[in-house]
Amino acid sequence: MASDIGKSRKINEDSLGYRGNLFVIADGMGGHNAGEVASALAVEEVLRMSSRGADFCRELPRVLNQANQAILDHAGENPECRGMGTTIAVLQLEEGRARVAHVGDSRVYWWHREKLLRVTRDHSVVEELLLHGGITREEADYHPQRNILTRALGIPGEVQAESTEFETVEGDRILMCTDGLTSMLTDDDIASLLVRAEPAQKIAELLVAEANKRGGHDNISVIVVFI
Repeated sequence: MASDIGKSRKINEDSLGYRGNLFVIADGMGGHNAGEVASALAVEEVLRMSSRGADFCRELPRVLNQANQAILDHAGENPECRGMGTTIAVLQLEEGRARVAHVGDSRVYWWHREKLLRVTRDHSVVEELLLHGGITREEADYHPQRNILTRALGIPGEVQAESTEFETVEGDRILMCTDGLTSMLTDDDIASLLVRAEPAQKIAELLVAEANKRGGHDNISVIVVFI
């Protein structure tokens, strides 16, 4: 794991962590320290859950809604935190299988058989425009609404997480990251670093360093997992 405030921010609003074979990363948003609070609340709530097989699939929707309510409750009790929210991405691993769920634009990538695959789809205005053919991928990189989310924790109502699972093999690598990385590096840039013959911790640090080198306009956080 690696996380950095970046070059243009005064506080790191990202949170990340793992417990056993359960990994989670979140990118907070909101005034003052509210984003930092929202992402920390979400990560703490998820890491309390069981990470075993079917239990994970049954528990996760409930846990994400609990995290959402914890954020809303905190904001209700602390006026300076009103409007805070966070993205979240969760990874659970078993032998030969990975399960992923996410809300927002924090991403999960999978390096598998010499290819980098993006497992998650950004819940953003720009991604919706791309999906419906309103803009091209090149236009998306510079679109003025590229940072506007369509889903996040911290919004009243049922959490709409998107989930998927896939089979893993020895040699696969998985990357979880906030948009401070993906706004600075292309998928090709990420792939070139993720496949380096270095330990996972070193690769995490290299990814963060490269994003800072390219501008570091946001907080940058990554989790790198080797299968």
